[in-house]
Amino acid sequence: MAGQNGIYLYEPSLAGALVAAAAFGASAVYHLLQLIRKRAWFYSSFVIGAFMMTAGYVFRYISAKSPADLGPYIAQSLFIILPPSLYAATIYMIYGRLVLFVNAPEASIILPTRVTKIFVCGDVLAFLLQAGGGGMMAQEGMAKLGQTLMLIGLFIQLFFFGFFLTISLVFWKRMSGKALSIPQYGKYTWLALLKLLLCAAVIIILRCVFRVIEFSQGHDGYLASHEVYMYLLDTAPMFIVQVLFHMVHAADIFGTRATGKLADNESYIDLYERSA
Repeated sequence: MAGQNGIYLYEPSLAGALVAAAAFGASAVYHLLQLIRKRAWFYSSFVIGAFMMTAGYVFRYISAKSPADLGPYIAQSLFIILPPSLYAATIYMIYGRLVLFVNAPEASIILPTRVTKIFVCGDVLAFLLQAGGGGMMAQEGMAKLGQTLMLIGLFIQLFFFGFFLTISLVFWKRMSGKALSIPQYGKYTWLALLKLLLCAAVIIILRCVFRVIEFSQGHDGYLASHEVYMYLLDTAPMFIVQVLFHMVHAADIFGTRATGKLADNESYIDLYERSA
């Protein structure tokens, strides 16, 4: 598939990849510091995703300098496509902890103790299909199968995110009028955290829709052959998601030792410690 610009159908931007790598890298480091300081270990997958995204744009910079080399091209593709699945895992875990925090498991369509199991399993399946499909798309004779696997993985991700959006909206509606009865430990309330999860879910859903259309058009499709759409409809939305999670952090809502509001043995919410 190599042409004038190597594997690419356009001249990849060195500056764009460098700026994206720097932005995602700074955000990833800050997320790591927040995770350690707040001891919010359920953010681990999100932090890994942030560093993967950073690596993706580092590989993209390398690939842009040597556009005919297959290795960096595959690496940048995978490391940019896969992180939203890791963001999703943290979003699902936060929702389960949030339902337990407000002590209203009956308001959730799915019990909080099952949320992580159901949604993360679906998320892992989507992750594996996208990873396998992404690797196969760059191999001669397997590109079509790889494209199919990638699309299946994206559709699974869309399905679970759509379902998650539904149960989150139902939970919000059922909890209307109860916000004042829930303790507040930091600057934001539990409702602000729920709105953050909803906003992040919508953004990732829109990003998945873009990727579905892009991959369905093929390697030489309109979206895949114009770099600007990747930066506008994938890079920018994912960076916005990372920044939003800096602003409203679940550990601040649930209360940690850093806030001085909870005892040492209550520094995090365990899905299996509380029940209806």
